[in-house]
This record gives sequence, structure tokens and C-alpha cells, in this order.
Amino acid sequence: MNSKPVEALPEVEADLESAIAHYLTWRSDGRVHVLDKYDETVGWIEWNPDLFPLKIGRVQRAIIKQTYFAVYFLQEESRTLVLAVLDGREQPERRQKLLRGRRKGATGRLLHANG
Repeated sequence: MNSKPVEALPEVEADLESAIAHYLTWRSDGRVHVLDKYDETVGWIEWNPDLFPLKIGRVQRAIIKQTYFAVYFLQEESRTLVLAVLDGREQPERRQKLLRGRRKGATGRLLHANG
């Protein structure tokens, strides 16, 4: 087991708002649903990020249960960094391009802890 704290890029907040907006179109509890499922997923990532598969280089993916979305993250020596929360139905090329850009831009940027 490789437990370590999870932090997220600031852009992840906008990703979550997009997911929430999607679920609010048919669920009155869309905000609560998405945030609860995201927090549950981040808890699993924090507990043991090695459980999740590599998807693009060193970037790993954890599917958010009962949603169309997934958390994309990168393990560093002392933390796990969430790069994005993306709709799993997105075109793979768009998803890969976004993740590459966020990964490159993540070095030395201000991050916030999840929780």
C-alpha cells in the first residue's frame, strides 16, 4: 500500500462544476451526488493510488462510481496530484491533449488540498 495525500490543480474545480452542471440537468441532487462520489474516489486514491491503472504515460485514472466521469492523477514522491476530472465519453484525443497540457503546466504551480 502506498498511501499519500491528494492535492488537485485549481482547474479541477471547474471540471467538477462542469460535471455538476451535467448532472443537474436531470437530478435535483446533482451537486451533492457528484461531490460525494468525487470525495469517495479521492479517498480511495489517497488510501492506495497504486490500485488504479496507468492511462497516458504516468497518468492514472480512477472512475468515479455512478457517474460518467473519471479522476486523472499523477503520483509524485510525497503526494498524488489530481490533474483533471473528465467525462469518460470525451474523445480520447481531446482528453490526452488536455492532460498533457495540465501535466506540463503543473510544475511549480500553487495547488489546493482536497477535502
